[in-house]
Amino acid sequence: MADEALYHNKLKQDAGIILVVLGLLYFSETYIVYNILSTLWGEVPELGMIWPIYIVFYLLLLGIETIGCVRVYNSIKEHMFDFEYYD
Repeated sequence: MADEALYHNKLKQDAGIILVVLGLLYFSETYIVYNILSTLWGEVPELGMIWPIYIVFYLLLLGIETIGCVRVYNSIKEHMFDFEYYD
């Protein structure tokens, strides 16, 4: 039988790793989108018309990544005792 305290402690550590990965993804993508938009803002006059498309794309990107990370966490949590994940 698995040591439940050990498993829950390790699950918290995995949750921390997932949050760090998600934070790095958010930061890097925000930086890239900001650089692209700030570079194009003065040079492309049509950017004002397609600005909402950039925002929707960016929000979809962050949403999909968040859903993916939450699903990974839920999968680990669901199967950690079945597969003796932390032994």
